Amino acid sequence: LKARPLGCSPFLARAAPAASLLGAMAKSKNHTGHNQIYKNHRNGIKKTRRPKKMSMQGMNCKFVRNQAFAKRGMKCTSEEKEQRLAAQKEAQKRM
Repeated sequence: LKARPLGCSPFLARAAPAASLLGAMAKSKNHTGHNQIYKNHRNGIKKTRRPKKMSMQGMNCKFVRNQAFAKRGMKCTSEEKEQRLAAQKEAQKRM
């Protein structure tokens, strides 16, 4: 049996002498951006669509709830609107 250096696996001992002395070669290239720009431009780079409605997620829930009730309260017919305006003017005269 041949004596092999300490810390060396039996597979490397049988390999070429350069591999056993230097160990495995380190990989030099980890990433490349080759062809990525071409691929991105094939369908065109588009702007993101803006949402039609702003998300209420993360807003103060008390505010969101009150806002919904306020929007519902604004809905009224033209007759109701006239009555409300008249009531407002009366209240302003009292002040």
